[in-house]
Amino acid sequence: MSDLKMPDLNRVLLAGRLTRDPDLKYTNSGKAYCRLGIANTAYYKDSSGERQERTTFADVVLWGAGAEFIGERLRKGRPVLVEGSLRTSSWEDANTGQKRSKIEINAQRVSPLDWDDSSGGGRSSAPRPEPVEPRAPREIEEPIPEDDIPF
Repeated sequence: MSDLKMPDLNRVLLAGRLTRDPDLKYTNSGKAYCRLGIANTAYYKDSSGERQERTTFADVVLWGAGAEFIGERLRKGRPVLVEGSLRTSSWEDANTGQKRSKIEINAQRVSPLDWDDSSGGGRSSAPRPEPVEPRAPREIEEPIPEDDIPF
């Protein structure tokens, strides 16, 4: 039997909406980090043909300049794309003393999926342009003879 090892791959791409306002903080050394929650909903039909939905919630941590950008500009409800890797966080519960852990996304990038040029949150608050009615095509009264075309 071969002793081939499978390569490890830890990569996450997740699109969803922010479940709460991003929580921007700084370490004692001054490095920015931001904690946020993402909800991703998938729709499907069950065995009886009824439409169902399943929502998955994920905790995300983003570091550095990206953390400051997201923490200062995005708010609950905004759609985002998260790119990163899974990471296990472990700690001891202060009340019970039990060891606890959870899996979260260590984000390398969080990108807004809508455009909002204000620095506020929620859905885009920019007014939508008024629809433009299509113009009727102009009618040419006389067709140009082919031998008069200058090329």
